[in-house]
This record gives sequence, structure tokens and C-alpha cells, in this order.
Amino acid sequence: MTSASPAMARDIACPEHPTFKPVGTCSRCGRFVCARCEMWGDFCAACEHRRLRELPSLRTRGLLAQGALGLTALGMMLGAGLDGWLISQLGGEWVAQDAVMTHQRFSGLLSVPLLAATGLSALFFLRWLHLAVRTAKLLGLEPGTTPAWAVAWWFIPLAHFYDPYLVVRGLCLCLGGARKAMAAVTAWWTAWVLGGIAWFVQQYLFWTLDSEPLLLTSAVLAGFTAQVILGFGALLCMAVIGQLQALTDECMEDVAEAS
Repeated sequence: MTSASPAMARDIACPEHPTFKPVGTCSRCGRFVCARCEMWGDFCAACEHRRLRELPSLRTRGLLAQGALGLTALGMMLGAGLDGWLISQLGGEWVAQDAVMTHQRFSGLLSVPLLAATGLSALFFLRWLHLAVRTAKLLGLEPGTTPAWAVAWWFIPLAHFYDPYLVVRGLCLCLGGARKAMAAVTAWWTAWVLGGIAWFVQQYLFWTLDSEPLLLTSAVLAGFTAQVILGFGALLCMAVIGQLQALTDECMEDVAEAS
């Protein structure tokens, strides 16, 4: 029996980390992988880098979501300014009908583009979140959910008040987010919940205006509060996307260097 030649010894070494002992083979190309490569599952670093490059651009989806959120924040602030103007025109128990008509006219003009921007924000954000979770899983990280569930939680009654926050928080944690990133996620979700509550209060007060006309000031004030908080929340969401994108880029750079 002859001993293995140096060439054969090299053949069974991990091609990415020759000084590490192989512990398995890549399920895609069949090359040996070491314990260091196992952080990417059943793939070697080169195949993992190739898989990541085959994904759609996470940065492009993030920029689209941030752009739509910026338009939403602008629309919310314009609406808040309009509500603030109406509040200043309402004196005591008297309702200035001219001011109300003016407010309704401009609110109607603003509602269509604001609704469109809000819809696009939701669409682009969920597409970005789905891909962000998918990317994290390909990186060998565990965000605590699947890409499909990361989106589905937003449409489940009651669960949508908290579980989407856990999804983004888990994504931030697995990517190595520091305290600043975690604080941004918490602040964004707090603004989202508080703004939603203020919006529901506004809707309830408007529904009762026929029987209690004097509630107009309270209803407009609730609308003003909701739009300020939700506009601020949209800006915070933009910051969260930017921070998670930066963390993902760092992880992808590590894979690129290893490959």
C-alpha cells in the first residue's frame, strides 16, 4: 500500500481554506468544504457567492421603497399642515364653513396622490423585506422567519400589530445590528402603531359628526396627530431600510472575500 501523494492530499483540501480540514462537500459543485465554509450551509464560498449574485438587487428594491416612503412622508406632512390650518380657523363652538369647504377641497386633491404613494410604499417595502429575509437565509443567518411569512404577518388580523416588528427585529439581530439600528426599528414600529391608533380615532370621530357636529375640532386634531406621527414613521422606515441594507452589504462582502 502506498501513501497518498502530496497532489492527492491537496485534492481533498478545502479550495477556499486549504489549511482547514474538509468536513463535507458542496452540494452544488461537489468540492470539499471546511468548517469555516459550513456557515453557508451545504455550499462552498464560491457557490454561495454565485447564488447571492443570482438574486434580484436588494439595493434597488430598497431604493424604490425609500423613494415611495419619502413621497408618503411628504404627503402626510402636507396633510398635517392642512389640518393645522383648519384647526386655526375653528373658533370655540363655531365652525367656519368656508374654512371647512376649503379644507375638504384641498384634502380631496391631496388624497389621491397620497393614497397612491402609500400603496406603492407598502408594495415596495414588502418586496424589499421578502428579498432581505431571503438574502439573510442564503448568507447562513437565521432571521427567525421565512420570506413568505415575513410578508404574510402583515395581513393577519391582530398578529399584524406585533409580528412584523419581530420579523424586522430578527432580521436586524441576525445581521449583527448594533444598538442604534435596534433603536431605529423600535422607534419606527412605535410610530406606526401610535399613528394607526390616532387614525382610527379620527375615523370614529368623523363617523359621529352627524350627531355631534362639535366634534369636528377633535376629529381634525386626531387627523393632524395621525399624519404627523405616520409621516415621521415613514422617515424612520427609510432609515431602517438603509441600515439593514448596509448590514447586508457587509455580510455579502465577507462572502465575496471568502470566495
